[in-house]
Amino acid sequence: MARLCPQCGASFQGRSDKRFCSDSCRCDFHNQQRRAQEKELRTVNRILAANWRLLLQQLRLGRPDIPAAELAAQDFNFAVYTASRRRFPGPRTYWCYDCAYTVDRAGIVHISCSGYRNNV
Repeated sequence: MARLCPQCGASFQGRSDKRFCSDSCRCDFHNQQRRAQEKELRTVNRILAANWRLLLQQLRLGRPDIPAAELAAQDFNFAVYTASRRRFPGPRTYWCYDCAYTVDRAGIVHISCSGYRNNV
């Protein structure tokens, strides 16, 4: 029974569990899937890196507390972070790599970075 290769569309025969007409088509198919997944990761990492640079920049400027609206105006993306935790009582803490921040009820972002030194 002939089947069609999902990569190139060619008809082929072989074992009942064979999915591709050749090793080349199998590799190409899986490489395309991997590239699509890696593209999503690169996009998220680009956003995280930009957020991290903005947090460090605020610390370098001597501003560990900044209004959330002002940070958002600098294109900070509050929807993307590496981790979060909530301790009761208190606001949720978010991490962007080694930088942590909380947003209080007044809309002020409080920033701290474990790897931050004043001479960075």
